Amino acid sequence: MLVQGAQYFFQFKSYQKHQDHYCALSENGEQNKLANSWFETNTVDYWRHERMYQTIDPILNSYPNSCWVTVGDGRYGTDAHYIQEKGLDVLATDISDLLLKESKQKGFIQKFEKQNAESLTFKDNQFDFAFCKEAYHHFPRPMISLYEMLRVSKKGVILLEPNDEYISQTIPSILFSFIKNILKRILGKKIIAHDFEETGNYVFTISQREIVKVALGMNLKTIAFKGINDKYCEGAEFERLSTKSKLFLRIRLLITLFDLLTKLKLRQPSLLTAIIFKEAPSKDTIQKLIEVGYLVQDLPKNPYI
Repeated sequence: MLVQGAQYFFQFKSYQKHQDHYCALSENGEQNKLANSWFETNTVDYWRHERMYQTIDPILNSYPNSCWVTVGDGRYGTDAHYIQEKGLDVLATDISDLLLKESKQKGFIQKFEKQNAESLTFKDNQFDFAFCKEAYHHFPRPMISLYEMLRVSKKGVILLEPNDEYISQTIPSILFSFIKNILKRILGKKIIAHDFEETGNYVFTISQREIVKVALGMNLKTIAFKGINDKYCEGAEFERLSTKSKLFLRIRLLITLFDLLTKLKLRQPSLLTAIIFKEAPSKDTIQKLIEVGYLVQDLPKNPYI
């Protein structure tokens, strides 16, 4: 009965709620103005996301003839569009194809398919890379989706997701968090250690430790990580990018502050780009990753395989 109940939740509640979410963003939806802002390239919000996308540039440049699939790319396929603009072959996928259809009609993306990240219909090793940006933490069972991405990818999987601030904390960061929580209590602010979405899903953040364990379990040799700080402020989608913009200056100042705190080991980066290589990258690729701040790790081989 417990298993049947879980299947009912995922199939008829969680999955459907995720698909319904896009209705308000479609052409006739009440939030279409917000959705249309994602096409704009001169907004503060676009600047934020471009900073994130740039973390995968070393891979895009190192594999110029590679074939990609984006997972959880329902925001008009904006992830696929970035890769497409670099001249690579890419297929956009999401649990809802509502906005993806509109995106292709506008010429924003070239290819798309409706796919459930937890049960991809693709063949093993069908793509060179799978890319999932800020969607993994929305999946009801994200670890299943990660193994699916690894299955359909030949060379590797890249996740760009919120970083779990409670894992791999340093002593200074633990003390800093303790003081911060005391101040929150004094100010009457809520301390949120676990977050849930309106769809009912738990918000799954990622960590280096979890990714390492996945790679070790599959006897994979090389992984890479790069942390990046970000800050969203309401209205960023409609604010024009300008040094005269108070909102832009505020966001940039906060990111600079977060970068300093990260450098001092007082906090974890807010986002983490994690690359799991199924095929060993070349020395040139590794060098390109290191040059832009990636930590590249060679993992121990399972002695019993």
